[in-house]
Amino acid sequence: MSLDQIPDEIIHHLLYYVSPEDTLANFQPVSRRLKLIASEPLLWRYYCRHAFKYWNPDHDLQGKLRGKASDVDWKSLYLLRKRQNGRVSRLLDLILETKVHRLKRIEQIVRLGYDAKDFLLEQCQVDDSSEDILARRFHSNSILDSLHRSLAIEEWHRTTTSGHTDAEHFPDNTLERMLGAFDMFVLHDQPGDLDDISRMLDERTTEFLSCTPGIYEMTTRQKALALVRWLRSNNLTGLTRSETSYRNLRNCLIGQALRHEDHDSIPIISSAIYCCIATRLGMQAQCCSFPTHVHAIVFPSEGETLDGIPVSQHEEHQGMMYLDPYGSDYEVSSNALRETLAQFGWDANTDLFLAPVSPVSVAMRTARNIRASFARAEAREQGDIDISRLLSGHPALNMNAALYASLWAILLMTPVNVFEWDESLELFLRHFAKNWHEDAWLVEKYLLPLSDQFAPLRQRLARHGLRAWDDPREMLTLVRELDDSSPPVLRRTSFDAQPVVYKIGQIFRHRRYRWIGVINGWTDQGTRRLPMPHTVAIDETLEDSSDTDLPSLVRPRNQTFYTCLRTTGPERHVVAEDNISLVQNPEEVPEDIFALAGKFFKRFDPETCTFISNLKEEYPQD
Repeated sequence: MSLDQIPDEIIHHLLYYVSPEDTLANFQPVSRRLKLIASEPLLWRYYCRHAFKYWNPDHDLQGKLRGKASDVDWKSLYLLRKRQNGRVSRLLDLILETKVHRLKRIEQIVRLGYDAKDFLLEQCQVDDSSEDILARRFHSNSILDSLHRSLAIEEWHRTTTSGHTDAEHFPDNTLERMLGAFDMFVLHDQPGDLDDISRMLDERTTEFLSCTPGIYEMTTRQKALALVRWLRSNNLTGLTRSETSYRNLRNCLIGQALRHEDHDSIPIISSAIYCCIATRLGMQAQCCSFPTHVHAIVFPSEGETLDGIPVSQHEEHQGMMYLDPYGSDYEVSSNALRETLAQFGWDANTDLFLAPVSPVSVAMRTARNIRASFARAEAREQGDIDISRLLSGHPALNMNAALYASLWAILLMTPVNVFEWDESLELFLRHFAKNWHEDAWLVEKYLLPLSDQFAPLRQRLARHGLRAWDDPREMLTLVRELDDSSPPVLRRTSFDAQPVVYKIGQIFRHRRYRWIGVINGWTDQGTRRLPMPHTVAIDETLEDSSDTDLPSLVRPRNQTFYTCLRTTGPERHVVAEDNISLVQNPEEVPEDIFALAGKFFKRFDPETCTFISNLKEEYPQD
C-alpha cells in the first residue's frame, strides 16, 4: 500500500509518535498533502504541551488550552520556543567561553522568564561525558537561580505596589505566593515553585475533604476545628523537635514545609498553611500579629455567627475565633491571648496584636525569622549544619541565598521614609557585591527608584557623604565596568623571580589546618596583587586573608601566593605556597566541592586528580 492510499486521519494519528523535529525536517517537505496534515493545530498543541513543561505567564497557556485548538497558531508557538532555546544555548556557550559581558548575557536569558527554564533544566542535568560538565551545570544552575529570584522579586513588588492595605482586600492566593517567593531563592533545579506550592495546597485541601464527610453541613467553628485537628494529626503543621530544630532554615519556608516528609514549620508558617487551606474551603481565615507566636483568625460567614446562627446586618460584631495550628487542637480564647500579652508587659492597645495582618506583614515577619536563622547559623550554636540543610543545594549557599531573599523582602516592603530602610540597603549591597552580581539589572529595576525616594531623607539626616556600600548607583557602575573588562592575564613566563610551582586546578591539603582546597588563582607579588575573579567580592581586594605563618611585613618578596576554592569560607581564600600539600588520591576530594567547582573549572580529571581550568583568559598557560 502506498502512502497516498493511507487516510489522512491515520497519518495524523501516527504523527503523535514522531518527534516534532522529524515532522518539520523529514515529513512536511515530502508533499503538499503531508505538509497540510502535519500542520494540524491539534498536533502542534500536543507537541507544545509535551515538549515544554514551563511557560512564561504572558503566553496564557492554560487559557489557550481551554479554547479551540484552531484559535491558536500552535505551530508558530512551538517554533518560537525552539528559537528561544537556540538563543539560550548560544548565550550559555558564550557565558562558558568568556567572562566578558557574562552578566549581560545572563540578563538576556533571565528576561525570557520561564520560556528559558526547560532548556536550563536540561543543562543542569547534562550528561557526565560532557567536556565542560561542571561549568555547564554550575552556570545553568546559577542562571536558573537568578531567573527564580527575578520571579520572586516581581511577586513582592507587584503585591507591595498594588495599593492594598487591609488583609481582606488581597487576592486569596496572595499569602501563599508572598511566602513561596522565599522558596524561589533556594529552589535550584527542583520542583516547588509558586505554582507548585498552590498545587500542593490544593492537594492537601482535597485530602482533607475526602477524610471529612459532611464538611459542608458543619458550622464555621466546626469546620475550623476539624481542619486544625486534621492538619496536626497528619503532622502538616508544628515541629517534631522544637527544642533543637526551631531555628532550622527549612522551617521558615512554606514550600519546604509542604514538600519535606516531616512537614516541620514554625508558628507563622503553620498558621499560613492553615489559612491557605481554610480559604480554599470557603472560610475567611487570616494570620494575626500576635508577638512571638503567630495565630490564625477565623471569621464567621456573612449573616451568621461562627455557630451558624443567623444575624441581621444591624447587629453588633459577630465574633471571631483564634487557633494555634502550630501547637493546639483547640480554640484559643482571646482572654488567654490577652493574659499572655499582659505577661509580656503589654496592657494597652492589645487589640492591635489580636487583629488580622496583611500578607505583606506576614512576609516581613518571615524575613526577620530567616535573618534570625542566619544569625544562629553564623554563631554555630547547634554544632552541625542541620540549621542550613534544605531538600537540595549546598547548605552554606542556601543560607546565604535565604538571607539575600530576606534583605530583598525587607527593602521592598519597608517604607522608604524610615532610616531602617537605609540600614537594610547597606547590608544588602554588601551581600550583593560579594555573591549576586548577576542580579544587577534587578537592583537597577526595583531598588534604584526606591533609593532615589530615600535620597531627600538621607540629606536631611545630614550624613557626610555616601559610603561605598550606601550608593547602589556606584555599586552598579563598578559591577558593569567589571563585566565589560577583560580579566588581567598572568603568564608563568613573565616572572623573573622563582617559578610558580603549582597550577590552576590542582587539589591540595593545607599543611597546618588540614582542609582541602583547589587552586583558582596565583601571583608572586603578594596577596594584595592577586587578581580579582569576575563576579567575586569587590571588597575582597582590600583584605589580606592569607593563611601563611609569616606576618605580611616580613614575607619574602618572591613568595608565591594562591587563591583557592574551599567547601567552606570565601571562594577567594588566600594561601601561601609553603602551606600547600598536593592531594593525589581522587577519593580524598570532598563531594561538596564539585557543586562549587564549575565556577572556575570545566570538569574533573580523576587520572591526574585535578580540575580542568576554565580560567584560560587569566591563566592561559595553566
